[in-house]
Amino acid sequence: MIDMLKVSRDELKRAISRGDLTIAVVGLGWMGLPHAALFAEAGARVIGIDVNPRIVEKANRGVSPIDEPGLEKLLRKHARSGHFRATENISEGVAASDVILLVVPTLIDKNNKPDYSAVEIASKSIGKSIRKGSLVVFESTAGPGITEKIVKVGIEKSSGLKCGEDFGLAYSPMRAMSGRTMTDLQDYCRVVAGVDKKSLDAAMTVLSSITKNNLIRVRDIKTAEASKLFETIYRDVSIGLANQFACFCEAAGIDYKETREAANTQPYSHLLSPGIGVGGHCLPVYPYLLTDEARGFGVRMKLVTEARKANESMPGHVLKLTASALKSVGRSFKRSRIAVLGIAYRPDVKELRFSPTLELIALLKRRGSRVIVFDPKFSQKEMAALGYDTEPTLRKAVGRCDCIVLAVAHSEFKNLDVQSLLPLMNRNPAIVDCTQTLNPVEIEKTGVVYRGVGRGLWTR
Repeated sequence: MIDMLKVSRDELKRAISRGDLTIAVVGLGWMGLPHAALFAEAGARVIGIDVNPRIVEKANRGVSPIDEPGLEKLLRKHARSGHFRATENISEGVAASDVILLVVPTLIDKNNKPDYSAVEIASKSIGKSIRKGSLVVFESTAGPGITEKIVKVGIEKSSGLKCGEDFGLAYSPMRAMSGRTMTDLQDYCRVVAGVDKKSLDAAMTVLSSITKNNLIRVRDIKTAEASKLFETIYRDVSIGLANQFACFCEAAGIDYKETREAANTQPYSHLLSPGIGVGGHCLPVYPYLLTDEARGFGVRMKLVTEARKANESMPGHVLKLTASALKSVGRSFKRSRIAVLGIAYRPDVKELRFSPTLELIALLKRRGSRVIVFDPKFSQKEMAALGYDTEPTLRKAVGRCDCIVLAVAHSEFKNLDVQSLLPLMNRNPAIVDCTQTLNPVEIEKTGVVYRGVGRGLWTR
């Protein structure tokens, strides 16, 4: 066993490369399992810990339970070599480890209040088995102060040990996006903070074994926590602004796509594209982690809140665009069969968390439409398990449809040939483009009624 608070940087690097360092990764989700595979590739012995027996069983066979490029190859390699194993037993895994990475979900409840229950439970469980000299690195996104209020306190209470004296604690937020997690974890700069210099130095050395880019030291853990929230919320606010501009353009008879491209020729303008909304685990959740902490200080973050409202309103806005398109061809929701193309939360990934398309589908069904859903990333069996009517191919999905809603700009949809789909659809069809990837002029030449997010010239 290695005392992480006393080992030198050089000794620690040698221990990792020789396989003498054992790392426990608590939480084998979208970020935890890639971390585990990368640390095993760096030479460490890795124990993956998860409460889900299905995930543990698959991981031990070298099969990835998540669709992440490059992950399964490394997982299979190190499950076979013995450098990686998974268990449901957190006590066993923590007791055998020098470093414990805590990578569990931080969520919000139905009232948009932060839910740190997974962090609380895991911290208490770690404390029951942690040994002196271990280092805990918390990596989940959290409000400023949560690492010390929940993780530190939970471990201390359960263990009877003192943070900074008996065990180390550091925080380094994950910077990665699903679909490219393995690359992002290695190539992005990494922000790191610790409760003290010993914890920070040890965490920097451990993380440097999988990170090719710079490791950025910040003065304290709250700074690191805030940095992750700020960088994520910046994007949410930027998308919210784009969505509000798009809604204005529709009302004013302006094409937002052309306007955006013109505006962005100014070096300080970086307008983003609008869409059906914002999905994934990060952007729909993290603003609420910050605004909750802000309320405790008497600070009202109006801009953050309004941007979130703007993004959350977009499925309802697309519903109105669809109603307008149907009305133009003499149909109502109840008389229509609608093909929704794409349910993933963003292009070219197989992930549904907080996907705004799911809300749109529910709204369409509530209005009485027959909705056929097609996404090339999901099988018919997976679609059926989600409760959706589907077809095995795009052409079959649009068959006998009155309207297509292009919700996600998957590569398979980028060059959608509307002309070739016309014979398959009902007479006088319509199309609603939420992605700004289709050419409205070419579509309307075919006689199809077009509506698009931000495409005001084609809103009548």
